[in-house]
Amino acid sequence: MGVNILEVKDLKIGFKQDKKEITIVNGISLQLEKGKTLGIVGESGCGKSMTSLSLMGLLPPGVDWQNGDIYIDQAQINKKSKKDWRKIRGKKISMIFQEPMSSLNPVYKVGSQIVEMILSHENISKKEAHERAIDMLRLVGIPRPERVVNEYPHQLSGGMRQRVMIAMALACGPEILIADEPTTALDVTIQAQILELMKDLQEKLQMSIILITHDLGVVAEVCERVIVMYAGEVVEEATVLNLFNHPLHPYTKGLLNSLPDIEVEQEYLPSIDGVVPAPADMPSGCRFFDRCEFATDKCRNKPSLFTTNIGTKVQCWLYEKENVDLEGGM
Repeated sequence: MGVNILEVKDLKIGFKQDKKEITIVNGISLQLEKGKTLGIVGESGCGKSMTSLSLMGLLPPGVDWQNGDIYIDQAQINKKSKKDWRKIRGKKISMIFQEPMSSLNPVYKVGSQIVEMILSHENISKKEAHERAIDMLRLVGIPRPERVVNEYPHQLSGGMRQRVMIAMALACGPEILIADEPTTALDVTIQAQILELMKDLQEKLQMSIILITHDLGVVAEVCERVIVMYAGEVVEEATVLNLFNHPLHPYTKGLLNSLPDIEVEQEYLPSIDGVVPAPADMPSGCRFFDRCEFATDKCRNKPSLFTTNIGTKVQCWLYEKENVDLEGGM
């Protein structure tokens, strides 16, 4: 095991509805090793993006921090002031958001936006910051960066805007990069280029990455470990190899079964029956209870996150017996 640069302990986030406290991210704990990539997967609304925003201290209005601690380099950051958070964002931990067109300010040149980011953290001149902005655009593979630095977001393609977002996120050399659906809305060729770029930059800069996605193909390409989330909770945590070769949680198996198989003719893709419960109407036990083919009365009680003999952690009563032998599968 390497050194953990990031640790999250029992993170809970929610909001109030009719004086009732609703939890939307429920008890998330995770560790990120220095120089490694951790994938967080799950369907829309499972709490992936809200978890990432909490790590940046950017929870939207009306959403409350209910519990938990965040440590970067063993220093607790979640109780910092807003002023301290502004120093941490961009320098210690940075983020690539889902939609570059909505994340970039349309009325400012892309270079000005990168320069502003640099000047907020570095004690250098505006000219030096401008030169660094050009260098960052060059680093992320943008041709003619001296020209692009003076262009507006609408003048660039989707792939170019995503590269600008990556350049901005890396401008101050953060130790941790959060990439929230970095290839959404990009065509397949550009997706591959962006993923390859992130891998190259990680090697060059010795960065740690949290990749948030619903695309298991992307996870297989770039991650070492994976967390599977469902309805605001971690239901499985495993190495990439174990997740694809020995999936344990019924939800994880359902996700993998829904992937198309190019070697088999399929008229319809398998799907998971039922729908995700609403945040205000979560079952008291296993949150996957109503959709699980293996559910029993015991599942009305919440299972712990059990650790198996292959190192996978899984929140399911099927694996209650610690160190259950999984070499032959279930």
